[in-house]
Amino acid sequence: MIVPAFKRTIIFQWLTAALALAPVVFYAYLGQFSRMMSDDYCSIALSREMDAWDYMVHKLNTWSGSYANWFIKGAMAPLGSLAPRVMPTVIIILWMVGLAWLVFQILIYLKIDHSRRALSVAISASTVAAAIHAFYSPQSFYWYAASIPYALPLALLTIYLALVFWLAQRPRPSLWAVIAGGALCFITAGAAEMFAVFQAIFLTLCLLASFAFLRTSVRRTYALVFGVGWLATLLGLVIQLSSPGVYLRTASIAQAYGQSYREMSAILSETLSRIPGYIGHPQALAGLIMLMGVGLLAMLICYKPQAALDVSKPVKLVLPSLCLGLIVQLIFIPILWLHISDHPQLLGRFSVRYMTAIILNIVFIFGFLALLWRRNHINVELQKRGHGLLIVWHALALREW
Repeated sequence: MIVPAFKRTIIFQWLTAALALAPVVFYAYLGQFSRMMSDDYCSIALSREMDAWDYMVHKLNTWSGSYANWFIKGAMAPLGSLAPRVMPTVIIILWMVGLAWLVFQILIYLKIDHSRRALSVAISASTVAAAIHAFYSPQSFYWYAASIPYALPLALLTIYLALVFWLAQRPRPSLWAVIAGGALCFITAGAAEMFAVFQAIFLTLCLLASFAFLRTSVRRTYALVFGVGWLATLLGLVIQLSSPGVYLRTASIAQAYGQSYREMSAILSETLSRIPGYIGHPQALAGLIMLMGVGLLAMLICYKPQAALDVSKPVKLVLPSLCLGLIVQLIFIPILWLHISDHPQLLGRFSVRYMTAIILNIVFIFGFLALLWRRNHINVELQKRGHGLLIVWHALALREW
């Protein structure tokens, strides 16, 4: 039996999506081996003696203000020792649903009609797998006590962003959908103290960007949804800061490990000293590069940009673009140079294969500097002949140098 060409294409698309799903399924399978550890015994035993609400209130008064964290653990207490095995799969499913929904809407916005569903699944699966791989510690995902405050809110925040994008495409946003978005932000803000801080800063930037960059037709919707989410996040922060358990826990930590940093100068100095170590985290860097490759491949295959309206406009090098390219390469300097290869052969730090990334970074830096230096001369040549990169190379290699 001969399979028609379009069916073969569909089969190939979904086989590719299934291949992208393999790492995520593997991470979910590893979650079946999670067991109760350390704090899990106390939290599960205590929460089984109360209902979810009473357990949350007890923790707010005695230990921590992360209300959503304690309520979810109280609600899952009846599962007993099964809860640590279930949570990784729950997180992956929620994360996949939210990200696939978000990517699907972005593809619609970009007018990518080819293999939209399969592409959404493949991109979301690759992103989730890269994010799990990039966790600073696997405990953030596989340890039950840590997965709810640190991994679950990422999945819920992704669903919220997909909801925001979906509401922006509607002629009139539903009041219940806006309330649901605020409820999601309230839940994620109550998962952990630092996640609430991160979310407050992130939504503040989103809210400001909606006023600064969006056109009037969609600005109101984005501002409304982000505004409700921002207010819900601030409410969550207020609840956490006003929780009696926060002060009791702070006192116990200070007694055991000493006083924490209070002066802004000390906090800033310590933060700056720790940033390079986190930037050079190999798993995070590998995940970022992988996602960049997946995104570039998807765009090259599927995205067909519309033709420019003014094809007669001369091509020229734009100063902001060149500065942005140079800044990006300069940002990569600490990321690349702080890396230590498993088999260092050059400079006592890098393997021969990794050294190619160092060399490319140096070449790009000097390349952007050269383009900035000779930008006016190159633009003159581009206006005369308009042969794009060929003229750029000619101007650099033959005339200017």
